[in-house]
Amino acid sequence: MNEYVEQGITLVFVAIYLAVMGHHAWLGKQKVHSLSDYLVAGRNLGGWVVALSFYATFMSTNTFIGAAGKSWDAGLIWCVGIVVYVGLCGVAWYVVAPRFVPLARQYGSLTIADFLGYHYQSLALRRFSAAIIVFASVIYLVAIYKGSALALEGMLGFSYPVALIMIFVLVTAYTLAGGFQSVILTDAVQGTLMVLGAVGIAMMLLLRGGGLFAMLETVKSQDSGLVSWSGKMSWLNVIGLSLAVGIKYVVEPRQLSRFYGLKNKKALKQAALIAPALVCVTYVALLPVGVLSHALIPESAIQGSDEVIPYLLSESQIFGPVVSSLFLLVLLSAAMSSIDSVLLVAGSAMDHDLIASNRVEPESEGVSGVRFWVVVISMVSVLVALSPFAQDIMSMTSLSGALYGACFLPTLVVGLFLPKLSVRASLSSCVTGLFAVVGWHVVKRFEWTSIHEVYVGLFVGMLVFLIVTVIDGLQDGRRVNEQSDK
Repeated sequence: MNEYVEQGITLVFVAIYLAVMGHHAWLGKQKVHSLSDYLVAGRNLGGWVVALSFYATFMSTNTFIGAAGKSWDAGLIWCVGIVVYVGLCGVAWYVVAPRFVPLARQYGSLTIADFLGYHYQSLALRRFSAAIIVFASVIYLVAIYKGSALALEGMLGFSYPVALIMIFVLVTAYTLAGGFQSVILTDAVQGTLMVLGAVGIAMMLLLRGGGLFAMLETVKSQDSGLVSWSGKMSWLNVIGLSLAVGIKYVVEPRQLSRFYGLKNKKALKQAALIAPALVCVTYVALLPVGVLSHALIPESAIQGSDEVIPYLLSESQIFGPVVSSLFLLVLLSAAMSSIDSVLLVAGSAMDHDLIASNRVEPESEGVSGVRFWVVVISMVSVLVALSPFAQDIMSMTSLSGALYGACFLPTLVVGLFLPKLSVRASLSSCVTGLFAVVGWHVVKRFEWTSIHEVYVGLFVGMLVFLIVTVIDGLQDGRRVNEQSDK
């Protein structure tokens, strides 16, 4: 099959996929009459569709390219991350969601930042949380845009800048049109494609390599460290990277925003079973891909782990031309299901929570404001992805996760279960967590330490939150005693 026919098949599949997206965008647009419609789709969604959306939103090209390829460098020890990812997904659904969902309905909350503002009765916390969300979202968007552009570059032969701009135009336009409703509908399709794609690439890799044990023997003969549990990367770093990414299940606004759409407790229980199962299957299939690929890819053929999947699909053609074309849809799905969600969260944080948190106009005015900031944030992220400042995919992904973990794990997750809340503790925790993560990341970039910033950020954020909460509690108790003595 010649190159033009293969590209023709790919373009036909992409055209069908884009037509489905366009249809969902149109359907979503018909239902957008207020900011509530645009951001949470009327809180009337079933468990299956929310679980698929939760899964699809997390499984970006960072997973299919960055995480899947990372074991090329790290070795088999990288698969320890499976336990971390599945465990944190379970925490999100069985610990956070049952408490978060009823409170969000009680407050009439539309975003994570306004949830924190209502929960702590603090406008300052709402605005500062929104600023953190926008900052971390841009970092993550750069990683997703980079991964998806690399996929298109490898599969269709577009240059990196052209691929990046194409994705920017498509996904930004789609997000503008239908909001949360169209995002959820398309996520269900994208999530199904992603599960099939993850299992498919693992099966085809094993078939091409002669089976799991044969491939492991081949890799072992090349470098025994790659298949050793002492590994090419320390356990501390593997768990740190996995924790920094997986913590997003528990604290990242684009993940928690899926909880807003659940229509009732039955839907929540159903989604809580489905989402962790999908996550488990996907990571079991993908995380060993990089290390096993040593049995098929010559060492000199690629420059880094981010190139493993594109090489397998283009140069090795382990799927063949037709199925490789279908897998491109998986990568596009992975990219768009994350980009649209992050853009929606970042745009709403910028307009609804940071700039117009005191808006008194009709909610329809809020939709246009969010849409404006969706475009601006998307454009800024693309420009950074085109610049030399864009780091490798896993570094940017884990940095954004570390920021969310340090700032929101104490304030949002722990704060859900405290009988008495401290605004000072929440603000102090967010500020110190932010500076701890960014500062430690800079230190690590200079190679003064190898410890991941997620450990430092979580420790500092949680410690400050607990200390200030205790101090405020003691002061409140002292004031009560003084009043009773009078």
